[in-house]
Amino acid sequence: MDRGKDIIGVRIRKFRRRLKMRQAELAEKMGFKASETISQIERGEREVKAWELTQLSRILSVNVHDLLSADSPPSEPVVLWRQSPEEQKESKEAEFIKRCRQYAFLEEISGVKGSRYFPQKRVDPDTINFRTAGTLAVEIRSEFQLDDRPGEGLEEKLQNVYGVKIWYMAMEEGSAASSIGPFGPAILMNSNEAPWRRNYNFAHELFHLITWDSIPPKLIRQSAKFWENLEKIANVFASNLLLPGDALNVEFDKLLNNKKISYTDLIMIARYFRVSTVALLYRLLNLKRITKYSLEKGLNDPLFKEIDRSTMGPNWWNPPEIPERFVRIAFAAHQKGRLSRAKLSDMLDTSLIDLSNTLNEYGLSDSGGYDAEVRVA
Repeated sequence: MDRGKDIIGVRIRKFRRRLKMRQAELAEKMGFKASETISQIERGEREVKAWELTQLSRILSVNVHDLLSADSPPSEPVVLWRQSPEEQKESKEAEFIKRCRQYAFLEEISGVKGSRYFPQKRVDPDTINFRTAGTLAVEIRSEFQLDDRPGEGLEEKLQNVYGVKIWYMAMEEGSAASSIGPFGPAILMNSNEAPWRRNYNFAHELFHLITWDSIPPKLIRQSAKFWENLEKIANVFASNLLLPGDALNVEFDKLLNNKKISYTDLIMIARYFRVSTVALLYRLLNLKRITKYSLEKGLNDPLFKEIDRSTMGPNWWNPPEIPERFVRIAFAAHQKGRLSRAKLSDMLDTSLIDLSNTLNEYGLSDSGGYDAEVRVA
């Protein structure tokens, strides 16, 4: 038996099983007529062509090198989901981790300077509570230099200042997720959710990232009850971070009229802070600005929901399929001669023929001139 084919077959089987994918499913995705072809490849009885390796790497969310290497594959970083999808969870995690590794690789070869140190907050898993979450939110808002409307600049701060790898993925189900690996901290976001919902998810996942060392995934997985309580604490952190008490009270008081506030004004406040109306109402309850009766009335009133929906359109924005920062770093690596045009198109999920059009969508042109330099004083 050919040792090379044997190694590739074993690796393919390992990565396929990691995704909980059947041979028949992989064969279908590859365009093979029968699952026996995959079986032959995994047993080392059939040679794998170059184009098949490339296709397999994409389907299995690994690099071609991972399929060819005789070394044991590295252990996969744990991905913590706020709400995990019921279908293809493993595939989504593998794609996310693959993208994070690509991100870190591009930063390295393009010469991107290291980002600011990402903070880790020491907390006691046995005593952490809502008060702790509120204190952490105040600390992070100050440390990250967020203004009175943190939702407006949180994503940019996470990505461009602290080097958090942010990747969007369109999902019919499932919410945000976070991970920390050799590539650093990372957040996966469901691009199908509303912008104000995504802001809350960023803040929620930030809580897990800053407490990752103190409350590692291994500890979280020991108790479903502990995880359920920790998620509530993360929600409190997110609310306190995105809706600072002092700033929120100022905006709320501006719109009070005879100790009443209209639905329209409440929704306007939510849009101002870039959070959902649900998050706003619960925060106002926590600050004792509204009663539980008012909260439940607003949440269950069809009129309130209708007015809320009517304001969504002008405030909605959809993120690009591939983050702009990722594209720019990949392009910089290419312009410096450290990433081939073929590899650039592969990382941007496009063909060589369509590469120029893809770059143009991000305001980039591969016509040259980007490597020009100036002498600094």
